[in-house]
Amino acid sequence: MADVIPQLVWITDSKGFHTYFNQRWIDFTGYTLTDSVGPNMWNNLLYSDDQQRAREVWGRSLATEADYSIEYRFKAKDGSYRWFLGQALPRRGDDKQIIAWFGTCTDVQEKRQMRDHLEASYADLEAKVVFRTLDLEWEVQALKQ
Repeated sequence: MADVIPQLVWITDSKGFHTYFNQRWIDFTGYTLTDSVGPNMWNNLLYSDDQQRAREVWGRSLATEADYSIEYRFKAKDGSYRWFLGQALPRRGDDKQIIAWFGTCTDVQEKRQMRDHLEASYADLEAKVVFRTLDLEWEVQALKQ
């Protein structure tokens, strides 16, 4: 089932050692399961500006047992980067101890581009409002004289 959903799916042990990636991971990154397992390999595929933050957020989740959620850019096998929403939840045993983490990475590239475009448009609109307000204030001052 993990191979037919659109997300990259992964599993780690309780300490964060990756033990499984689905076929979409392999198709996107170009790395086999053998090449992908381990505690840090996934971080090497992140955009350099995202690596430290991703380590910190993942480390915090492992230390506090809190749900994991982050946006970061993953490198595709063609060398391009795409934004993903990474999320994971712990799976607990009968003794309530974490036995594994189940995670997904959902491609949010288009959403991220739209958000960036909207933020730029908002900033542009805000600047236009400021300049138009100044123009009106000058016109009011000129009329008062």
